[in-house]
Amino acid sequence: MDPHRLVASWLDGRARVEKDGALVLGPRRSAGLSGKLRRAYTWIATQALVCPYLDMELGESTTLGKGEARVDLGRAAHASYVLLPLLCLVTSQRLLFVGAPGRGKTTMATIMAALAGIPEGEIRRIVQHGHPQLTTADLLGSPLPGSLVKAEESREIRVEWRRWIGKRVKIIDEYNRIPTKTQSALLSLLAEGYAESFEQVALAGKSAWYLTANEDSGGGTFQVIEALKDRIDVVVRAPPFHARSLDALAERVATARPPETRIPADVVFSAEELDQAEAEIRAVPVPESVLDVLGFFAGQLDFCRRASDVLEYRNKDTLHLAGKKVAHVCNEDCPLDKNVHVCTQTENGVSARALQAILLFAKALAYFRGKSEVSVTDVRLVLPFTLFEKLRPNLQSAFFQKAESRVLLLDRATWITRLFDQAAVQHAAYAPLRASVRELQAEAEATALGATTAELKRRVGKVQRAMEELLKRADLSGPIYEDLVLLKSLHESYQRRLAAAERLEGGARE
Repeated sequence: MDPHRLVASWLDGRARVEKDGALVLGPRRSAGLSGKLRRAYTWIATQALVCPYLDMELGESTTLGKGEARVDLGRAAHASYVLLPLLCLVTSQRLLFVGAPGRGKTTMATIMAALAGIPEGEIRRIVQHGHPQLTTADLLGSPLPGSLVKAEESREIRVEWRRWIGKRVKIIDEYNRIPTKTQSALLSLLAEGYAESFEQVALAGKSAWYLTANEDSGGGTFQVIEALKDRIDVVVRAPPFHARSLDALAERVATARPPETRIPADVVFSAEELDQAEAEIRAVPVPESVLDVLGFFAGQLDFCRRASDVLEYRNKDTLHLAGKKVAHVCNEDCPLDKNVHVCTQTENGVSARALQAILLFAKALAYFRGKSEVSVTDVRLVLPFTLFEKLRPNLQSAFFQKAESRVLLLDRATWITRLFDQAAVQHAAYAPLRASVRELQAEAEATALGATTAELKRRVGKVQRAMEELLKRADLSGPIYEDLVLLKSLHESYQRRLAAAERLEGGARE
């Protein structure tokens, strides 16, 4: 550790001495908060809603059996059904539970409300139940009749907003049963953080959202509008009942008390603790090497060689704007191996909003695990849940025509994980080829503004040779597409600076 940082950490403790010599203790360190988060996880997973389905495995796995009877054992594992709602709580994000009725989706959401310190008597009242007759007024509030009669203009109307809007935890049960018009009002509150009625505005404030739907496909009484689905950061599947849970159910029957009414006091978070935990989660660093792997993966998903003859337009957005699907061009006319290149497996790429969710939940997972920085493992574990509703498979891909791959169309979470693993293998294979690109990027960022024309001309030639070398040594494919776009950008930047330098030198000679 850097000795200066070590000394600074000693000086930056809880205790400090005031000018008058008094000893003052500051708030407890967040190491207690991450430990509190782990205690909350343990209590839920072992006592409240006993969940033995540990689908987030850490470390190298040991495989038992083979074929369809294979079981993988990791060194450590967590239940996504319990862990991700907790991470959503401390990062104030938006989570969707999907699964059949009776799987505990709403119960888990109400437990999160109790962990946030919402009183027992209020928890059930803040749950908004979706149904076909739900109006915007039912969901958000309505104007008071008296002010509606007396007001001479809309800004004088007083709106009685629903109290749930200001709560730290917001729960929308069966959101796919809400009428489309009311969904639009919900979208403004969920995405923009405010609701508007009669020129009056209610602010949602910082909050964690929990929505539920009874079908993985997003079906229901009403089709969920795409903009609303896009604002959901992570999707968690509620697992089926397991016989090990009978003890917890028996206790609930005997006491007639739901789990959210018996949460231990030492795992309840105050608003200040949630704010502090979120701030420290966001401060967890993401190493450049991890960003490089994630960027490599995302770049491959967006790439489509047959979308255009222009480099910048060789992506799936070009196809969608033309009303085409990947299957229309991803055929024998494209020379890339459909079983090797992951671009063929998806209909779309990853948006900037989804990448932000991936990074934030990876930071939260690293924080929960007590790690000082994000690792590729953290990214890999959160990917299936952050991209579950966002990444669409290309059903016509040759990859899915293989018998062993067809099951991945049913198990989308496993498909996304294997997609990332496949990209990670390619990332390692292409690393030597891409090393020179990273050197050129670093050189460009370090180049002084006053570089001479001769130096800039040398850099331009260097970038051109690097692009020629990439095209000569590899096919035009996803693994090198991002590098070609980057090198072209560096080339343009050097050319612009070269033109400016030549103008300055020409003016000096005059």
